[in-house]
Amino acid sequence: MWPVGRRQKGLLGIDIGTAQIKVVAVQGRGRVYRAVGEAPPGGIDNEEEMAAALAQVVEETGWQGRQVVSAVDGPRVMVRYLQLPPMPEREVRAGLPYEADKYLPVGTGDMVLDCAVLDPEPGPREQIEVLLAAVPRELALSYHRLCQRAGLELVALDIVPAALCRALAAETGKEEAIILDLGASSSQVVLVRGGRLLFSRRIGSGVPATRPADTSGEFNTLLDLPQEVRRSLEFYGSQTGRGVNPSRVFLTGGGAYEEGLIDFLHMELDLPVEVGRPYGLGPEYAVSLGLALRESRG
Repeated sequence: MWPVGRRQKGLLGIDIGTAQIKVVAVQGRGRVYRAVGEAPPGGIDNEEEMAAALAQVVEETGWQGRQVVSAVDGPRVMVRYLQLPPMPEREVRAGLPYEADKYLPVGTGDMVLDCAVLDPEPGPREQIEVLLAAVPRELALSYHRLCQRAGLELVALDIVPAALCRALAAETGKEEAIILDLGASSSQVVLVRGGRLLFSRRIGSGVPATRPADTSGEFNTLLDLPQEVRRSLEFYGSQTGRGVNPSRVFLTGGGAYEEGLIDFLHMELDLPVEVGRPYGLGPEYAVSLGLALRESRG
């Protein structure tokens, strides 16, 4: 979404989560570098320890480049899906600073904005679908400082839903599908069609990476997932007037390993459910892989 610097071939995707840092680079004919490490307490706000942890994880991959792409996530990152009159993307971008105030609950003065036309073809209501993303300027700058301290060059910031669609493009194919990304403290419901992002919704609950002795409360949280998925699809349909008919569900993130979750979601949603393993990697690498593929797939 947000270009930061000059791009070269071979990018490292960095996914900084609440519990873990995951990094992936893809070079040549599918040669993959990857590593995962523990994230220090305090997350991105703990720049000194996070930079040291990030540098160590990158070193473990054996990757020799410096240029990286990361993803911003969390409650401070605002993603909106707009219905606008048909117009070229350059006109959408030109009007963005003036239109964004209508759709964001805060002023745009200290925000970094970007947008993308998701579908240039007008829908049933003769409108085009546009994604608007906004992140506090200080948060964006903190990613830049973090990468500098780790000896890396940040060339772009992206959003998690876009990275997931990119990573699972081969798996979803031309289908309409749902991607459920289950992190340690939050999750994402992503609707994709033909590898293209249609809609996403962030849920403020996840699957903790470190489990206490009694884990029943954690699965109780996951019991709400089917309803959250249905709400997301219903909202998308009501906003766009488009029919929604996903053919399957892909699970990504560390929470995809949750025992019994596949069968539970299959029963509740009446859809095939599988763990997404793009490039043969584990589901926890989906976001970082999608970021690494940003250069080749846009």
